[in-house]
Amino acid sequence: MLSWDLGPAKTTAATITTVSQAVDQEAKGAADKVDRSREFFEGEAGDAARTRSITDRDTTFTTADVLGEMGTMCRSLSEDIVDNIDTIRAKKAEAEESRWDLFVADDGEVLSHKSNWETSEDYFPFGAAAVAAKELATHQLTSAIQGALQNILVADQEGAENFVRLLEKLSDSVKKGLVVEPDDPKLAAILRDFQTAASTEEPQLWPTGWELDAIRVFKSDFEPSLMTEEEIDAMKTLLRDHGPSGVWQQYQLTEDAKNAADEQFPASTADGQGDAFRHAYWNALMTQKYGEDWTETFTTAHEKSGGNTPQREAMDLYNNQIGRNVALANPDASPEELQQLIKNELSTGNLTVIENKTPDGQPKPAQITWSNRVGEAQTGPPPGVGVPLPGKK
Repeated sequence: MLSWDLGPAKTTAATITTVSQAVDQEAKGAADKVDRSREFFEGEAGDAARTRSITDRDTTFTTADVLGEMGTMCRSLSEDIVDNIDTIRAKKAEAEESRWDLFVADDGEVLSHKSNWETSEDYFPFGAAAVAAKELATHQLTSAIQGALQNILVADQEGAENFVRLLEKLSDSVKKGLVVEPDDPKLAAILRDFQTAASTEEPQLWPTGWELDAIRVFKSDFEPSLMTEEEIDAMKTLLRDHGPSGVWQQYQLTEDAKNAADEQFPASTADGQGDAFRHAYWNALMTQKYGEDWTETFTTAHEKSGGNTPQREAMDLYNNQIGRNVALANPDASPEELQQLIKNELSTGNLTVIENKTPDGQPKPAQITWSNRVGEAQTGPPPGVGVPLPGKK
């Protein structure tokens, strides 16, 4: 972390801000030119053109505003991370130059090469005071370094999520205009309909406090993860209805689905057949244990992160539904039987994947397609962050 170079992020922030200003000026200039057409472009057609120009101008202004917010946020996050890295660097130097022979562990904890007994002997007859001073120094330095590390974690994870969530502020006409639909009418309907609106609240790490402590009784190394508000609400419902062990078991089912996909489809776990299998199997497992309603609520909430690529969101939500349907039709199926049923859905083309390569391996625009229509080598994620479609779920 101390070697991170935030220079490119700052350059990106400046570039985005410059583009925002340019877009704003171009939109204003274009609208003014159309407005000056009254003298030579009269009648209903002229009025319609000028009305459309105002609509386009306002839409473009919105886009410029979004870009401006992105530039400001990118700059702020970069500065925040740099400040915390500087804090870590300064406190690390302070620890290493300390009289107490201190060093900093990878997790930010400050420790001494010498035991308290050795420190006491070195400073005899004031050993007790020396040990107390050393303990105070290590505590203060640890708090400062670990606090800075936590700040960087929040800026990195929550900041990245909030950054891409700004794309949700684009107008619906811009969102729809940037997405190419598949030729297959059913796939086009899936792309349009299997979208969910982004959460209106900032994501947070969950669980924390007593909820984390309660879950760690069952899983001592359990760690919080970044979740949307809707995901947290669903997990709190699970905690209330099934207790801490129910939450831990839900995380285990998530791992089980991931491990099964990694084992059986290692070449296509990123938006290919492996990913489709994982989502469907995951939903089937949770539907058996927690019911269809909770599973649909939670897995839809999971997709409410900002800037989710439309093809990926449609793929995941659609495959989630197929997995729930499989579980409802086979409530007593074993995990092994569920896996085979999901494989059947894959092989018959009832699941969706993202095709991003031609049969000879050349890149092509990413688009959803049926799971039996392309080989695993032709699948993969869409490039970059996607402009989302309006949510319907």
